[in-house]
Amino acid sequence: MPEVLVATASGCRTFADSGEGELELAGRQVDAVTPEVGGGCLAIVEGREIWRRDSRRAWSRVATAGISLQSILSVGGVVFAGAMDEAAVLRIPVGGELERLRGFDHVPGRDQWFAGGPPLGVRALTATADAAAVLAAVHVGGIPRSLDAGKTWEPTLPIAFEVHEVRAHTSAPNIVAAAAAVGLCISQDGGRTWRIRSEGPEVTNSLAVAVLHDQVLFSVQDGPFAKRSQLWRWRLGTDALEQVRDGLPEWLEGKIDTAKIAAGRGRAAIVDQGGSLWLAEGGASGWERIATDLACVFALAIL
Repeated sequence: MPEVLVATASGCRTFADSGEGELELAGRQVDAVTPEVGGGCLAIVEGREIWRRDSRRAWSRVATAGISLQSILSVGGVVFAGAMDEAAVLRIPVGGELERLRGFDHVPGRDQWFAGGPPLGVRALTATADAAAVLAAVHVGGIPRSLDAGKTWEPTLPIAFEVHEVRAHTSAPNIVAAAAAVGLCISQDGGRTWRIRSEGPEVTNSLAVAVLHDQVLFSVQDGPFAKRSQLWRWRLGTDALEQVRDGLPEWLEGKIDTAKIAAGRGRAAIVDQGGSLWLAEGGASGWERIATDLACVFALAIL
């Protein structure tokens, strides 16, 4: 049965068709969560610990980092983690120990990166469906891309776009999407080149993005200190952007921030800044609010 996992400051809350389940990692701050192949997931706990949840819902600690982390990725058995207070990427190879990827410390153009509000950090990590490319969303530093499992990196998206999140399609290796201050950014060559899609919304500032098999979902906010937000979509193979409603209000409360749109198993979920959790059973249609007043939410995942 599909589950929605909600990472919060007091544990990992779980929601299924039967309602809310038992609070997991109770009393511990869960900063990020991402699915793994086989029904499990990875999480960042208390800022510096990497934990794994297996298909039987049992949690175990994998590693502890010496720096604060905010994003995590599992690809082909290799774990990547992005740092919060400095733009660094760490990796755990299959059967290996946690290591800092020194190649990421020397991305061409890195000397032009800067902290734009929040500290300079790696807000999101993703990998193309064929695992050929790993991409990191750096705020503010563009989207460095690696074709050799993190050994070396090259810049792609311009720094001025102010990227917030990057997500790859789970089955089409050419499709990658990014949420940025300039709007939705789409790559159709595995993250090598990008095109801005901003026609339609009244505002362009996008903080979150997720990818379903036939569409890309992204948020738009009415500014960096948003009081309201909307969910929009780009259908693959089309030119138009359209607002997602079908059960959602015209405006949601506060931001739909980075890591707060999840997609998977034919479902999508979002959480707004007011603490409302919305779930769509059929792709991105038929939205229902399944929880309210969720406090201190950091991330969502659908398993």
